[in-house]
Amino acid sequence: MVVSAINLNKTGWGLLGMKRASFVFLLLLTGCLGEEERLAAANAKDDQQCLSYGAQKGSDAYVNCRAQLEGSRRQADAAVSAANRANRAPNCITTSGYGGPPSLICN
Repeated sequence: MVVSAINLNKTGWGLLGMKRASFVFLLLLTGCLGEEERLAAANAKDDQQCLSYGAQKGSDAYVNCRAQLEGSRRQADAAVSAANRANRAPNCITTSGYGGPPSLICN
């Protein structure tokens, strides 16, 4: 069986286009892995913290500990997000209605 190579120049991709596509794919993949690694590290840290309190895996104390740490993390993330929104410059536009006075709309 003979396999012929695809002529990339005929498809419009060319070598440079394929390199760009590969680079973009790797950037996207790296972003996904970064989030996965962050979650894995947070889980490991929470696990060790709950175990250090003497809670055994699977016990009610362990489950409650993990839930409390997760709730604290979510609350801290929400506080950071709120602070970022508060520090963001408002996005405003001026509109003039149909013959009415102009109004300023901000979000």
